[in-house]
Amino acid sequence: MNTVSTSATPLFDAFHSRSSTVAEGGLFELLLTGLGCLIPVSVSLYLSTQKPLFAFGSVQFIHADLVLLMVVALVGGRALLAGFHPFRKILFLPILLLLISTLLSAVFAADQLRAAAAVVQVVEFAVFTWCFSLLTSTKSFLRIIHFTLAWFAFESLVATVQFLAGDPWPSGTFLVHQEYAMFTGFSAAIAFGLLSAEISRRRRVTYFLLLVVLLWGTLLGQERAPWLAFILGCAAVVYYSGKQRKRLVVAFGVTVVAGVTFVAAVPQLRDMTLSRLAEAETDSTRSNTLLSRLALWQAAGKLFLDHPILGIGPKNFLSLSPHILSKDELAGEEALDPHNIWIGILAEQGILGFATYIYFSVAVLTVGIRTLRNSLGSRLPSLCLAYTAYHFFWLAMSYHFFQKGEGHIHFLLIGLMLGQQRHWTTTIATENIAQLPLK
Repeated sequence: MNTVSTSATPLFDAFHSRSSTVAEGGLFELLLTGLGCLIPVSVSLYLSTQKPLFAFGSVQFIHADLVLLMVVALVGGRALLAGFHPFRKILFLPILLLLISTLLSAVFAADQLRAAAAVVQVVEFAVFTWCFSLLTSTKSFLRIIHFTLAWFAFESLVATVQFLAGDPWPSGTFLVHQEYAMFTGFSAAIAFGLLSAEISRRRRVTYFLLLVVLLWGTLLGQERAPWLAFILGCAAVVYYSGKQRKRLVVAFGVTVVAGVTFVAAVPQLRDMTLSRLAEAETDSTRSNTLLSRLALWQAAGKLFLDHPILGIGPKNFLSLSPHILSKDELAGEEALDPHNIWIGILAEQGILGFATYIYFSVAVLTVGIRTLRNSLGSRLPSLCLAYTAYHFFWLAMSYHFFQKGEGHIHFLLIGLMLGQQRHWTTTIATENIAQLPLK
């Protein structure tokens, strides 16, 4: 007798026989989708003050953590009644190995409370991913993505009002313009991904307008890195778009030219951009952020050489960097991290953590790319391309997947794409079985 493979991990095999493989329709899907829409709002609320709701020492709980607790309660309650849905192998093994390497590094950390917080965070986001992988409905995925884009388009409009009022660093409701520019930047990359494979003319116009608003908002943020990351994210969409590649090369080129034109045509934007470029010519780490980044990287490199196998411990760079760098070398700011995940993870978790993090990052991208290649001709490609654009954006930004705030959105999207992949592979397997000749 033929059966449909669900790629369940051994950990959940015992529950799989009584689990419901889909969560489409009904009150449960509506509630889980609504909680997914709350994630970008709760992250923005936190970043408007950058203060946690409450904390125990170095362990902080932010607004998005409350949403996470509601998600876990909702999905956990359902699991007790309907059974536990499987955690797909494509991501389960990478995240398990990353957890093990984080645990080993934490054992020998100088600041073990911060290290323990990192371990809890890996578990927290793994559970978060598993919860949202239950949503296999394309409609739910789109509702969450559309709400996210609309929310950050609103942030762009707020920043526009601030810009017109004379604010030199518009940032929407965010406390700092750097965070604002990153969030509007990844939203613009997602909008380009959705636009690239959309067939409906009405939706294409909507995605185009969102792209323009979000791209304009990103330029207002006056940050170099999000703009470059947007270019890489869109380039990935073009590369993986298959037969549409030639058309998208033109669309991509027009988008970049439009961005440059925005900057050149608006005097205030042009002057701010030129001043940011001129900053690279100064020789003071206090006024040149590029030099301060080099100082951070050198400090991280020194810590890695001192602890090459397991590193100094997750989240421990903040605790140890003040002993190596002065405030002047950090441009007067606190060294929360080395501002480069690859150098930072070498310092904090050594070669072992670095290898498992690369494995995990590749798996995250593979979730979308593999689904994209297997679903040509369906409605899934636009979702896969949006997912791919997002994660290439963040790889270019070189920020940690497990960072508070940003991490909640990372793992929300990863969970949603896992749900899409699970539903798609199950559907294909079922169709193949139906086509087998009867004996």
